[in-house]
Amino acid sequence: MVNKARLAGFAAVVVAGTAHAGFSFNAPGGQTLLVTGYLREHMAVNLQDHPEVQANGQRLDGKGEISMLRSTFRVEAKADAKFAQFVGVYRFDREHETGYLDDINDTLGSGHNWMDDIEGDQMREWYTTFRVGNRVRATLGKQQVVWGETDFFRAMDIIHGYDLRWRSFLETENEELRKPLVLANVEIDIPELNGSLQLIYRPGWDKAKELGNSIDIRGGRWAGQPTKGIDFIPLLPYNDDHSRADTDEANYGFRWSSEALGWGYTLNYWRGLNLDPVANSSFAPPYGSPSTGFLGELIFPKVDTYGVTASGYVEAIDSVIRLETAFTPDKPYNVGSDFGLPVGGGATLWVPGLGGIVEKNTLVSMIGIDKQLKGLNEVLGTNQFPLLSLQVFDTWLTNFKESDDIVEVLGYGAPRREHTTYVTALFALDYKHSTVKPSVAGVVDTGNGDFVLIPALDLVFGDHWRIHTDLDLFFARHQKNVRNFGGFLAPEDTFSASAEDNTHLLGTFANNSQFNLRVTYQF
Repeated sequence: MVNKARLAGFAAVVVAGTAHAGFSFNAPGGQTLLVTGYLREHMAVNLQDHPEVQANGQRLDGKGEISMLRSTFRVEAKADAKFAQFVGVYRFDREHETGYLDDINDTLGSGHNWMDDIEGDQMREWYTTFRVGNRVRATLGKQQVVWGETDFFRAMDIIHGYDLRWRSFLETENEELRKPLVLANVEIDIPELNGSLQLIYRPGWDKAKELGNSIDIRGGRWAGQPTKGIDFIPLLPYNDDHSRADTDEANYGFRWSSEALGWGYTLNYWRGLNLDPVANSSFAPPYGSPSTGFLGELIFPKVDTYGVTASGYVEAIDSVIRLETAFTPDKPYNVGSDFGLPVGGGATLWVPGLGGIVEKNTLVSMIGIDKQLKGLNEVLGTNQFPLLSLQVFDTWLTNFKESDDIVEVLGYGAPRREHTTYVTALFALDYKHSTVKPSVAGVVDTGNGDFVLIPALDLVFGDHWRIHTDLDLFFARHQKNVRNFGGFLAPEDTFSASAEDNTHLLGTFANNSQFNLRVTYQF
């Protein structure tokens, strides 16, 4: 956390240094060094009031207030020593605690400073790549390995977790949110079979916080409504040493890549941690009594996932088709949509999901189509054909039973459906030789009609300056609300006569619409 003066000073120093930082060097022996990076300023403004209550008893509100002022410096160095390549990626993040964030932080009451979760500095990646003979290429160190063909939602991109606390799932580049891991990544070319085999091994050297998805359950700006200002970790902490979810244990997998009938395809297997945490409840602990926390503990159980991806051009419809499916047997889910604890005075604390854990065979599948709309460029005056990308993403609990009472989101009472299906769409245009690029994206939950609309504009100025702006508009038909109770505002589901039962994933983003501006100087 920095004040405005320190933030401005930091920006000035980095800008002054970029003229010397961005360079390449060629040694007489053929060795090369390339240093690139960027300085980025990121601002977001709330477009809606938030209904949560502050520590002073007043509504949080916040419409028109700045929810993010973030400065980022990232530098990447690539050295080619002929016999091997060496890469290092460093990122430095600082945020100004705006008035809106200060209100959230003052409300927490747990003594935790939420700003500590969203800023810092780290060597995000450091690895070396080298060849062994003509067939084997090895990459060793902290890196990102991306599997899969999906956007927004992920089926086979399961090796790494994502940090969703500072920007949720809305950041344009996935690599900014993905958590790099220490891996041995070996690729073996097998031309006799027209393919290659990739072997991945994680020895378990990463810090616990670098595994799994980091979601905002400490009451920050991306906490699901209506939990901003509420820190659940003291009551439901993470347990990284659980016998079924030990983050120090090794993970491993493989990926076979090849072509057949003009289509590229992959076969995948990964044994790792379930990316989303589940609650091992103190009141119904199927994985043994929790070691910490009054309500229980959050863990990332180990799971096996088998997957297939394919993509190819279909001439009949002049489009690229993307297919992906992933099967996870015995995937854990929390149950208990109406689980509640008496808190005295006739009131009940409803915590959906603390009724235990059930394991279900889960099949995640995706079909996507990418099509250039030829002829429409003349109508719209674009330099290139407009792009339309559609995707249907489905999660199927193959041995589903309604009586299992599975909750879709921990802490929310909506029961999970046998099929949870989202449709995503992207329409992108290109003007002035790829320097002006408007687009609009959307995500729809077909089960209840909740949707997100994201119009965006990207501008390119010369070799260095990039501007990205977007509106993140959430339309939640079902959401948790708050009401007045005993003279103060309180979450309705905490003190109401029955548990809330209709908020699904997109509904947790209710009243979080915002305007986002990102200015980047790259070198």
